[in-house]
Amino acid sequence: MRLVKVSVPQGKGADIARIAFEQGAPDVTLQQVSQQKPGTEPQPREAVDVKISTPRAKAFVDAVIAAPFFDREHYTIEIREPRSILKATRTREITRPVPAPVTDIDQELWQFTHVTYSFVLRVFISALLLSYGMIEDNPLIMIGGLLFLPFTPLVLACGFGALTGQWELVRHGVVALVAAVLLIFGGGVAVALAADPPMVFDKFPPMIAGLAFSFAIGVAASLATADDVGRRELIGLAAASQVGLIPAWMGISLVFGFDESPVEKLQAFGVNLAALVCGALAVYGYMFVRGELSHVAASSKE
Repeated sequence: MRLVKVSVPQGKGADIARIAFEQGAPDVTLQQVSQQKPGTEPQPREAVDVKISTPRAKAFVDAVIAAPFFDREHYTIEIREPRSILKATRTREITRPVPAPVTDIDQELWQFTHVTYSFVLRVFISALLLSYGMIEDNPLIMIGGLLFLPFTPLVLACGFGALTGQWELVRHGVVALVAAVLLIFGGGVAVALAADPPMVFDKFPPMIAGLAFSFAIGVAASLATADDVGRRELIGLAAASQVGLIPAWMGISLVFGFDESPVEKLQAFGVNLAALVCGALAVYGYMFVRGELSHVAASSKE
């Protein structure tokens, strides 16, 4: 379910309302508002509120962005996700969860690819937990560390950005991914310097199995971004377990000594990462063919 609010210049509200009706909205609310910027007088504007199901919200937002009069200097779209909506529309219709508005996918992935102090601390603390859990072969501690690793959205950002022509998003995703890998490696080194060998954990899946699992996780994770009921946090854990273990293993092994070939582990890391990207590309490519991603580039202003 979505609450979509479009703020427009005065006199343009009727155009937005018409688009909403064309996309299946049963009703809209049109309000007279004013907007003020620093050093200027308040300017009259109109706001159009629409309360509709997720797929209809997506169609409505896409249609507004594709309209010849739309530009981000004078039109603002705000999308919210309510807990519930009680109105004349049937509950079965208004609660349809997929597909989500493309702008939701777009901006969620942008949020995750910013390397902030919070990002650095979360990943490093996760790496400490993960590395200690690997040394002691303690699954509970390892899961605790994996829960906070943000690998899934970083990988999805690369696939999504490539398909929608947002190379700045791809760059953000790659930079954040490299930063996360280095932080996990550093966490492995730090824990190994404070712990006693050996590292007990050795339950890495065969490369073929890891490839299949990673591809499936990429598919599931990208589907979850377009589905209101997708369990993003659990999929994130699964993806992190496929690619997060190897940088930690490399960091620990650098201190304890390598009991397996580091080249094979790096190959497995690359294969798993590529499979995750391919899984995401498969889903986003399907959405692109269906026309569901066709307006993202127009809606994204760097």
